[in-house]
Amino acid sequence: MSLLHRLSRITFSNPDPNAIVILYSADDWIRRLILGDLKATTLPLYHERVHVTPTLALRLLRRLGRIEWRLGKGEAYFKSLLRQLYAQYILACLDQIGAKVVLTIVDNSSLFQYLNRLDEKRTYFTVQNGARTLFCVRDSLPKPPHPFAKISMTNFFCFGQRDVDLFSKHGHAVGRYIPVGSLVGGYFQSVVAGQAEAPQFDLCLISQWHEHFFSEIAGHEFEAEVSRRVAAGINGLNRLLSQLVEETGLRLVICPRDANEDELAFFERNFRGRATIARPDRENFSTYRAIKQSKLAIALNSTPLLEAFAWGHKTLWCNIPEDERFEMLEAGISYFSGDDYAAFKARVLQILDMPQDEYMQKTGKGAHYINNFDPAHPPHELIRAEIVNALGIANPDKGDAQHDKHHAGHL
Repeated sequence: MSLLHRLSRITFSNPDPNAIVILYSADDWIRRLILGDLKATTLPLYHERVHVTPTLALRLLRRLGRIEWRLGKGEAYFKSLLRQLYAQYILACLDQIGAKVVLTIVDNSSLFQYLNRLDEKRTYFTVQNGARTLFCVRDSLPKPPHPFAKISMTNFFCFGQRDVDLFSKHGHAVGRYIPVGSLVGGYFQSVVAGQAEAPQFDLCLISQWHEHFFSEIAGHEFEAEVSRRVAAGINGLNRLLSQLVEETGLRLVICPRDANEDELAFFERNFRGRATIARPDRENFSTYRAIKQSKLAIALNSTPLLEAFAWGHKTLWCNIPEDERFEMLEAGISYFSGDDYAAFKARVLQILDMPQDEYMQKTGKGAHYINNFDPAHPPHELIRAEIVNALGIANPDKGDAQHDKHHAGHL
């Protein structure tokens, strides 16, 4: 990053005062689905924006005594000092803003977790934004005594009891679990989806393609090994699915992650015109719409798979490499493991042919355990109610929710 670019991120004004602060610039879903008419200040972190004012400088100076200045040397020592200094800067900003509630949808942010432990003045809420696995709670974390070896959150809006058990099993410190289901998927199903229509496709493949999985992967460091594992899972699933579609003529729609030419070319090579590729449109919930237009959604371990499973939609987790990090044993019949084409074909056809009532009977308990979605009390309403309660104000009129329902019909 050039010096000029770094300087362009500095703003010589204080952040806007508000009772609610969103950490990280990823604030769209929080503002759009949860807050509505509740005003909030977004505080981008790291290199996105730095506020520099005399008032903030004075606040930061007053906080320097809270940093552990013990003698030390080496890279780890200086990283620790910089981490502490930056955290105190963010806390100075929160003081200046007058924040009472701080929230983020970046639930795997070690900085947010660090602030959450340091700050006793405010209420912190973390909203889970993706399926969590052994990789998240075990493999990707630094080893003790590193301060981020243990995940720490005071209030965690998680998907379901599965997350509670997963985090607890691996010794993480969460003060309060609030299993409300998935925010975005829950909003779509409860507000946007509308009445079910006749499916246009038999199968829906949810893409987990990313360029770093399929570019040249060198070395044996942690990130390289992760990329190899994910690529193996994606390639294995695509191979079995391509053979299945060619052999049976089942109608397949693919939901790309992005409008990326390399990703689209990847699926064209794998399926050679035997699949419809949906146009990716995140703002218009394109993946969820394609899932609803299909009879069975399939993926390695994508978050939309978990969300659709909670709606009662037929789904199939496909752990082709039999990697423990891709396991979803709680899904029962909707979990497949192994590289046996005949067994894969049989499972897909079994689920497709199964009456919906029978499928719900077999999977309902597991779906609730994985994703605690209740259409009568969707996640965005439950999260908003907690925020309003923490602010100590009467629950505002829900006219804004009615606006959401009206607006959803035009998405």
